[in-house]
Amino acid sequence: MKKIMALAFALFFAVTAAAQNLASQKITQQVVGSLEQTVFAGEDIDPVKIVYENTGFGEYDVPEYSSTDFYEYYGLSKTWTKGPACTISGRMRSDIVAGTYSAFIVVKDNEGKLAKTELIFHVKRFSLERLDGSGELNQNVNPGNSITAIVFDYEGIKSYSVSGLPSGLDHRNDENGQRIMIVGTVDADEKPGDYEYEVTVTNDLGAKITKTGTITVNGSEPPTSIKVVENELQKAVAGADIKPVVFQFANVPLDEKLSAFNTSEGSLKGAFKYSVEGNKLTVSGTVSENLQDGVYSIKIIAVGENNRDTAFASVEVTHKPVVTKVSVTENASQTLNVGDSIKPIVFQIEHGSDPKITNFPGGYELRKNGNTVTVVGLVEESARGQYDVVLSVTGVDNNASAKATIDVIPGMMTFELVEGSDNQTVVAGQEIVPIVYQYNHVQKIDGKGIPKNLKVEQDKEKKQVKISGTVDSKSATHEYVYTFDLTDFYGNTKTVSGKVNVVASIDDISSSSNSAKSSSSSATSSSSNVILSSSEGSSSSSVAQSSSSAKSSSSSAKSSSSEGSSSSSAKSSSSSEKVESSSSEKTTGIATVAMNGVKFGYANNALTVVQPMSSMVRVQVFDLTGHLVESLAEPVAGYKSINLAHLNRGNYLVRVESIGMVRTARIAVK
Repeated sequence: MKKIMALAFALFFAVTAAAQNLASQKITQQVVGSLEQTVFAGEDIDPVKIVYENTGFGEYDVPEYSSTDFYEYYGLSKTWTKGPACTISGRMRSDIVAGTYSAFIVVKDNEGKLAKTELIFHVKRFSLERLDGSGELNQNVNPGNSITAIVFDYEGIKSYSVSGLPSGLDHRNDENGQRIMIVGTVDADEKPGDYEYEVTVTNDLGAKITKTGTITVNGSEPPTSIKVVENELQKAVAGADIKPVVFQFANVPLDEKLSAFNTSEGSLKGAFKYSVEGNKLTVSGTVSENLQDGVYSIKIIAVGENNRDTAFASVEVTHKPVVTKVSVTENASQTLNVGDSIKPIVFQIEHGSDPKITNFPGGYELRKNGNTVTVVGLVEESARGQYDVVLSVTGVDNNASAKATIDVIPGMMTFELVEGSDNQTVVAGQEIVPIVYQYNHVQKIDGKGIPKNLKVEQDKEKKQVKISGTVDSKSATHEYVYTFDLTDFYGNTKTVSGKVNVVASIDDISSSSNSAKSSSSSATSSSSNVILSSSEGSSSSSVAQSSSSAKSSSSSAKSSSSEGSSSSSAKSSSSSEKVESSSSEKTTGIATVAMNGVKFGYANNALTVVQPMSSMVRVQVFDLTGHLVESLAEPVAGYKSINLAHLNRGNYLVRVESIGMVRTARIAVK
């Protein structure tokens, strides 16, 4: 051992010197546990975990290192794990000499520089042994005589106690020599008999060691004695008969009840009978069938006039073989779809414990009731094919299992439209008709191309995906093709698509007459495609306000000075198709009325009319002199797009009428 420690210290100093010369400036460490601790030889240390940081290596890499060979020197082990981290644990060698020992770990960073971690162990020993050559633990002595001193060597104790000695004997503790001695002379009037004594020592950790012996004080009569003469050691199976054990005794008073023999303190249980013939006591009978493996004793105490004596016989018992069985009593086979609950599988167990299920295609629950185990559960979406569900149990002599079969029908991926339309047109700033898809056996849904401001919601409980919301009011006319990329639980994929046709919104013209006043030079509109001058909800407005295009006289273009009046004329002559206006004459104008049903938008010389419910829609296009230049009337259900690119470039008024409700707006053809 000294040679081993010398080698350890030599290697320690050599590596320490190297670590000091090439010390790493960047490695740091986190220590879980204590780098300095006190431990008894043969006892476990408190594990120490050292996590090294900034080594320059990955957290799963073990850096190059050197260390005390913990197993050879101390019996300990070191383990490297993620971090990198080194854990020192295990049991200190039982043969190590008490003292203080150093151990170390030196690691190298990616620059080749070293960092050293030192551990210090203060090793103590804990033992209690009878000193060779001292008195025997069991001694006979006459009253008034001295015993042969019984001496114990100890190491690493905190306290001790001695009990059960006959009167006159004493104990002493030699702390310098680390010895406990039992010495003295038995009192002359001490009662004869067997005195069982105990010597117990305790260490700092509360561990105890106990030594026992018997001091027999002799009487004036011959002492009582008993010993085993046949079958002192034997083997037997639980539930079987033992070979008769024969005890020979002396100086034991006999009666019909054999009351001088105490037979109740042995550990062997069973049905036994006792008989005496001459100076021999015979024990026979059957071992209890419930006994487990182990060594059991037959203990007989013979009680005499002046003393008692004890004899033991040992029986090594092997437990009665137990056969463990498992069987399926209900639903040994069944066929199910993915997502279905199984029919409860019922297993019957005989002489088994710790039931465990393997190869179940989903989540399950074990319900135990006595020897019956019922399995319930759901088949997971990713399951398919045949599964042998096995219930295993642990037995005393054998393990057992039984299986039930579940055939799973693969799930088919579906993603179907159940509400709304997957090809619809909507004016920017308006809500779409919610689009709802119903899906089944879909693991992953990836939606793309959804128009801005619309939201996509998934209801996992109902297995539905919903697209809803209001299209961004600033959206230009565009056909949005959205897709859902679908993946089922087996990795199969498919794509489902739809369309949301967005048309740019245009508003109604304002009903204020002042806003329509213009000079002869303003007969054409600005270059903007959509003129936002509407007043949603007004009942009428004047739209043919500019008279300079119809009459050259500046006096004939006058309108009422009253702000907001609706008396301007828009009457047109059928023969000349000219617009005549007068402040004193009522004329027929193009009225604009807000309505919830019909919407329209205009972009890129195309007018798109949106009508959610099927109804007749009339569309009229006028130039700014009031001439009707385009007209159509037809039923619309959804939307209709009208191309006006064939018209001359310039500004126009468009009038849309449906179910007695009218909207107008100014547009520009480019």
